[in-house]
Amino acid sequence: MIAQLASLAATLSRREQILLGLMAGVALPAGLAVGVLSPLQEQRQAAEQSVDDSKALYQWVLDRSAEANLLTTETTDEPLKTYEPVGMSGLEDGLRRAKLWSSLTELGAETQNGVLLRFDDVDFIRLATWLTSSHPEWGYTIKSYQFQAKDTPSRVSARIELQTPAQ
Repeated sequence: MIAQLASLAATLSRREQILLGLMAGVALPAGLAVGVLSPLQEQRQAAEQSVDDSKALYQWVLDRSAEANLLTTETTDEPLKTYEPVGMSGLEDGLRRAKLWSSLTELGAETQNGVLLRFDDVDFIRLATWLTSSHPEWGYTIKSYQFQAKDTPSRVSARIELQTPAQ
């Protein structure tokens, strides 16, 4: 096969041989770079963005945890004021005011003294703002929560379990 290519190249003029050499030496590696290396670079950038998003979410959770500790730690000799739970209708009203009602997938009683909120696709900032502004006057404590980032920026799926404080 190499002999056939050499004999074919020998029949070409000097100018055609130079152009064929340039194509093999420049165009072929350039095509390889565009076809293989460019998609790899895009995947790397997407992975780095995902890591940055995860770090931002982790930092937000740490900040909310620290804020919750400040809200629940007694700084004076007075006991913390407890509020009556707002109930399902109160939660519904708060979700409607925060424009989260349309994103809510499930709102139900998890146990006799708890409520489950589930969002399959919700704006993270809007949900975080609602959670931050609602606590502690709504009369519930956050028993557990789980956020999972979606492919779209600032969108998450969320599962939040609320419970009434022990009396």
